[in-house]
Amino acid sequence: MKKITPYQTREDNRGRLVGLMNEGTWEEFNYLETRAGQTRGNHYHKHTVEVFFILDGKIDVDIVRPDGTQLRDHIAAGDIVLIEPGEIHTFHCLTATRWINALSKRFEPGNPDLHAA
Repeated sequence: MKKITPYQTREDNRGRLVGLMNEGTWEEFNYLETRAGQTRGNHYHKHTVEVFFILDGKIDVDIVRPDGTQLRDHIAAGDIVLIEPGEIHTFHCLTATRWINALSKRFEPGNPDLHAA
């Protein structure tokens, strides 16, 4: 998992624009709402890169990299994280959350790039 810094911020009398990400190719976007105390993920993708933008909430993220390295990080509203292929990712939602996720390869129901941890 890699935290991403917005690539630009512009502000004027109309309001503010935050450039979230200007790299990668994305085939699917999703909006998620998760109740406090729930867990999502606990899987990995062999070929798919995934990015998450946290709109609201607080989440503890557990990552297991392909080499077995284990990481835990805390993310919250405004954070952007990138999950690389092979990284087992598990999200523990500490509060109610709203988030957007994008995948580099669309989810194919008959042949998903989704593998249980």
